[in-house]
Amino acid sequence: MGKYLTGGEQTTVNSTITELFPSLWFNNNSKPPRSVDDLAEFIKTVNLNSSNSKKSFVTTSDIKQAEKFISQAFSVIEPKMLKTKLENAYAITNYIYDTDKSNPIIKAVWGYRAKPAGVPSNHAGDIFLMFADKSISGISLKAGTKSSAEPKLNSYVRTTILKPYWQKLDPKADDRLKSELWKNVYSKVPGLPKTVTQDNYYSSGRIAKIHPDMDAALLKLFQSNPEEFDRLYQVQNNVSKQILCDLINSNVKVTKEWINQEFRLEKPQAVPLILVKAIGTKAEEQGDKLVNFLSKVTKVHAYINKNSVQEWFIDVSDAKGKKLTLLMTVRSDSEYRKEKRKGKLGALAMLKLLYRGVKK
Repeated sequence: MGKYLTGGEQTTVNSTITELFPSLWFNNNSKPPRSVDDLAEFIKTVNLNSSNSKKSFVTTSDIKQAEKFISQAFSVIEPKMLKTKLENAYAITNYIYDTDKSNPIIKAVWGYRAKPAGVPSNHAGDIFLMFADKSISGISLKAGTKSSAEPKLNSYVRTTILKPYWQKLDPKADDRLKSELWKNVYSKVPGLPKTVTQDNYYSSGRIAKIHPDMDAALLKLFQSNPEEFDRLYQVQNNVSKQILCDLINSNVKVTKEWINQEFRLEKPQAVPLILVKAIGTKAEEQGDKLVNFLSKVTKVHAYINKNSVQEWFIDVSDAKGKKLTLLMTVRSDSEYRKEKRKGKLGALAMLKLLYRGVKK
């Protein structure tokens, strides 16, 4: 298993499969693929520098990244995962052709880094459909099972706290997060030398760097007492969630601004955002209950699910008492291991932060 990608690298290549592969097929072929294998074999031999393939890219640097990711998809993605992602790519490719039948598409563009002309740079779309009538749609792609709730916000705890509007509301939140994590988690690591303190166990720059003695102590704990390591991770998770809940509960206006800016809402905009979910070899558009309700929200209440390590909720209510419950998650982005110590306790204040949709 060591030869396969994990964590963020795996996520990037998986996203390339479901986002870029359909774009390349559509721009090079007049008909949808006959099968998943048909799509896969085409991608293995596609010329990314052909005139049709270039329609999929905004910049030449994206072509170079595509070459790398395509190679990795067929060499260092675990076979079962690759099969699933190829099925999702097949579903999304067919979705593009179905859309083309009702509104002819000139080209499908991969929104990896740069966005096509006419699209805001911060647009959340993964693929952009450029129509013959000169309109554009941004497609945000998700993949999973019929009952799964895929993230519509994909960020990190400290990254969120450092957003300008949260910083303006509570400039001490970042310091408080660091202090609470030290008091409840990192100061409890056995054998921690006195060289490590609350002030220096990680640096407080935009990119936090762990103190080398803290790093060594975490590795020793992981190897000698994995049960205690996981117990402290659960405390780390709860501290991170509570800091977020406190921020959210302190100001309705700023919470609504955060949701508006960071959640992938299907809100009216010059370039519409459409959420499309792939389930196996089928893809379907998803509705968004929150987008029209958010402007009416007058009350918010964030709280931890005490029966879960990772899950928490945000209740948003209007003046008449109507309520939506937002499904939130804080979790490690990867497992902790000697070779890559960024998971769980190694993530420090940067556990993954996700919004998975409205509770049914």
